[in-house]
Amino acid sequence: MPQKKNLNVAPYYDDFDKSKNFHEVLFRPGYAVQARELTTLQSILKNQQEQSSKHLFKEGAMVIPGQISYLNAYFSLKLATQFSGEDIDPSTYYNADTPVTITGVTSGVQAQVVGYAVATATEQPVLFLQYVGGGTDNVSVIFQNSENIKANVGITHTSSYSTDIASATTYSTLASVKGCAAKISEGVYYIRGSFIEVSEETLVLEKYTRHFTGRVGLTITETIVTPESDSTLPDNSTGTSNYAAKGAHRLKISVALAKLEESSTSDADFVELMRVKKGVVQTKVRKSEFGAIEDTFARRTHDESGDYTTRPFQFEMKESVTVNENEGVFTADEETDDYGIASSSLLALKISPGKAYVKGYEIEKISSTYKDINKARAIENVNAGVSPWLMGNYALITKVYGTPDIDFVSGELVAYKEVQLYDTLTSTRGSTSGTHIGSARVRAIEYYSGTTGAASDNLASQYKA
Repeated sequence: MPQKKNLNVAPYYDDFDKSKNFHEVLFRPGYAVQARELTTLQSILKNQQEQSSKHLFKEGAMVIPGQISYLNAYFSLKLATQFSGEDIDPSTYYNADTPVTITGVTSGVQAQVVGYAVATATEQPVLFLQYVGGGTDNVSVIFQNSENIKANVGITHTSSYSTDIASATTYSTLASVKGCAAKISEGVYYIRGSFIEVSEETLVLEKYTRHFTGRVGLTITETIVTPESDSTLPDNSTGTSNYAAKGAHRLKISVALAKLEESSTSDADFVELMRVKKGVVQTKVRKSEFGAIEDTFARRTHDESGDYTTRPFQFEMKESVTVNENEGVFTADEETDDYGIASSSLLALKISPGKAYVKGYEIEKISSTYKDINKARAIENVNAGVSPWLMGNYALITKVYGTPDIDFVSGELVAYKEVQLYDTLTSTRGSTSGTHIGSARVRAIEYYSGTTGAASDNLASQYKA
């Protein structure tokens, strides 16, 4: 069965085996119905549902959109651990149904509390906020350090504080900061052969920085729920729960937002929905991922249209780290997008967002990424090598003294007699100086500009050779 919880144990003994090809449980009059048979009946139906669903959806596919999003400006407010000598309880400021509004006594800034984190041995208690009003000075937009705050409801730590009475103090340094979070909307996902309801949820990824790196998704939990733990399970046929008729247990599959390290491979109970690197979303689930039926669509698309792009990818070469005036993408020794170590020996190829269809499957990049490319650093010596010189069909020359033979020359087998090129000027016809740097055949010579006339000291004249 698709679930991982082993039900072939006491007291359930669900011994369903799909290899036996049992498709019905046939009850007979005069024979008692076994609990195992009823459980197996469910397993047969569940197996049939799974086979059909796998044709339509991939494992972890979004069925009814429960979109996940990245919140790169999730406001945090650090509080002092104590107020009036009492340890504060940040949970008293949070109400999911009717958000509590807090106000800075000094600044007048207002915000609604959308979450909280309790104090730890190393961290202050934190309130997560959505700002709704600026300060009374028309300048302040966040709470000040060491500022008392009051709430629009009564607050209780050890003592009780009435509405609009100061009940906590912000932390003394960097009280108001920006973090980041992930939010998923209510929807349905196909997980382990079942269609699992996903409730709206927000997960704080980083309290004090917006540059989260890691994987975000759903963790899967399977539990057995008993009448002892859930009072709604006993028989209610009389209108009330009959605690003497506790009845069957339930298999519960639930999911919750969670985050993992980018390098983590703990995927046994995790469905990845989004991947973030340094605060930039690299990939995320945006549509339903279909199963075998998508392979059919892809084959038809490729047969009809081949491979193509709908939003072309753009490429730009950059330095991996700053070299002289050339600004780099990373800092030295920083991990790159390609999981290398940034250095001056690397180039960073920037690949823009884009969309393509490859073998009929949709491929989409939603953010820019960088690919490491090694710079050419190897050296090889070549002795007497030949290097082609690509140039136009003429060269501008000056100090012209005489002309090469460009007509038919008696006794020559190849047209246009070869002339030798040197790196040093000589004024004596028939002699050479300097280093021989090449050879050429002159097909024509034509006046271009300057003073006409062939003379070894005529710098003003230019000819096309």
